[in-house]
Amino acid sequence: MDTIAERLRRFREAKGIDSGAELARLAGVPEATYRAYESGRRPLTARAARELAVPLGISWQLLLFGKEPTEGGIAINTPEEAAAMLGQRVRRKPMSSRVPAYTGPTEVELVNMAGDSYALLPVYDAAASAGPGLEIDRASVIYRIAFREDWIRNVTRAPLEQLGVITVDGDSMEPTLRTGDTVLVDFGQNQPGDKDGIYVIRTGNGLQVKRLQVELGRSARLTVLSDNPAYQPQRNLSPEDIQVIGRVIWLGRQVGS
Repeated sequence: MDTIAERLRRFREAKGIDSGAELARLAGVPEATYRAYESGRRPLTARAARELAVPLGISWQLLLFGKEPTEGGIAINTPEEAAAMLGQRVRRKPMSSRVPAYTGPTEVELVNMAGDSYALLPVYDAAASAGPGLEIDRASVIYRIAFREDWIRNVTRAPLEQLGVITVDGDSMEPTLRTGDTVLVDFGQNQPGDKDGIYVIRTGNGLQVKRLQVELGRSARLTVLSDNPAYQPQRNLSPEDIQVIGRVIWLGRQVGS
């Protein structure tokens, strides 16, 4: 895979611009700054990519990431791409051996950007239905979202490997959750016990995100609740009737959606 510096030089030459000084003049970028970009000594920022892409006649996304955006935007798949978006260098940091191993489905990587530690958490290609439910057996990672590690530590004590992100689909959990919301899931919390909360579950109706209520008695029973009153609760269910995938611990929502 070519680097940003290599792409910058290749696109400049393909455009017939003989020198970096000429491209810098056309883009309104200081010549010394441009030289640092093309030599790889300075990370190219998204803002600078927009300025340089104009005289090159290409999109800034193609220059910065080596790919054109889709309808959903640009998927950030690697630490290098996340660093490019932020205009920072990336330094890989191994996971601490003190973090207990987790055998669940997630994988995570810590990266250091501008002196701050970020966890790149996987976003799975699986919509958790807040409605009838979807049949999804294998969810693949489609991209990653960078969360500041110290922010995550304020939200949960769970090992980072237990965390992942999925998308909500359906209206049964409105107004709490809406279609398109992203939810951060702790896959380690897959035994509700006496903890009521919002969980990602799999039943005979497929993969869903619902509120679980534990009914304690001689034998534990579960009630599956929807925050939307149009949907009836499912009561007196045996824990064997439900596969709890994980507990929702945070949600993200697009403003205006």
